[in-house]
Amino acid sequence: MSTTVGFASLDDAILSRILALLAPKKLAPHKRLVPLLRVNKHWHSLVLPLLYTAISVKGIWIARPLRKTLEANKQLAGLVRELVLDTELSGQDPQETLDHLRIVAAAAQGLRHLTVLGYAGAAKDIDKYRRSISKCTELETLNVSEGQGMFTFGQLVGMMKGWPKLEKLILKDTFFAEADSAPRPAEVRPSCPMLKMVKITDSFESAKRFSFTAFAAAAPSVSVLWVQPQSAGPIPADVIEALRVWAPTLQALCLLSDSELPLAPALPQLTSLTRLDATPALLPPRLLATHAPPALTALAYTYTGSPSAELLDLARALASADVLPKLRAIEGKALDADAPTAGAGARRHLQEMEMQKAVSEMKAVCKRRKIRFTIS
Repeated sequence: MSTTVGFASLDDAILSRILALLAPKKLAPHKRLVPLLRVNKHWHSLVLPLLYTAISVKGIWIARPLRKTLEANKQLAGLVRELVLDTELSGQDPQETLDHLRIVAAAAQGLRHLTVLGYAGAAKDIDKYRRSISKCTELETLNVSEGQGMFTFGQLVGMMKGWPKLEKLILKDTFFAEADSAPRPAEVRPSCPMLKMVKITDSFESAKRFSFTAFAAAAPSVSVLWVQPQSAGPIPADVIEALRVWAPTLQALCLLSDSELPLAPALPQLTSLTRLDATPALLPPRLLATHAPPALTALAYTYTGSPSAELLDLARALASADVLPKLRAIEGKALDADAPTAGAGARRHLQEMEMQKAVSEMKAVCKRRKIRFTIS
């Protein structure tokens, strides 16, 4: 005897999961879900959150009606958990930025994940945008990039007090110069204890007064840190002091800069570090023989030009099995290519011969130690 189970007999939790399979993988309402709103009131109540939980906005023709809907209906605004606001199609239209900041303000109460890709407008509008983001007290992820300055470093630290659940922070070109001095680490209290992943790309000009030690005081439990200056600029020197604060928790570190910082002496203190991505300028390979993170399993070098000399130094440092005994993977990554110059052909041939020798020696060392080695 066979038994047929209809949708009406399913538990709401099971039916919601089935309906969620119809939702798109990307953040956008989907035409397959909209007709289901009209099945009955019960299905309407289950489908509606699927349409508003995660929303991607690209174009003012989407931003304007969405803003009006959320401002007029607090119930719908309260359903929004994830927002992606993108100005790619409008060329960073200031009017679209105004709609975006009002969308954020309307959905602030329940918003968990916010991505802002581009913003424009007068200083007063950016200030309103910043205030809208600061109202999102349930934020777990914040990604802001591709616009003009959103805040000063001091403003960021102040806003972090309202994000106790923040776990992931990605900022690209979001800081502008600060007239006042940066907050002192002793004046900053831990406000983001759950913040684990931080990626910051900026020019780090001195006028911006960025302080990694003050940032570490606000977020003392970071486990993944990625710092990359724009246009091969310097990284603030106090990042080394911040690494000591994060030593018990830091598991992955990426510092991409040609500036010379005393990174090597801090590495042995990073006892939880398992992945390191650096440049030869920040970490000369020969220093790994005496300044190695004890738990490191993956090492990446990001380089410009031909790294043959650095590869030879790395091979010689790793010749001893006592150096980085847990290492299982090494990767060489090219950041960019050298521009052709007069006599470049002969020079390139010589560089290729030197690289072949260095790569051959690295492969021999890695094979002996059972380390996977790749280079691009």
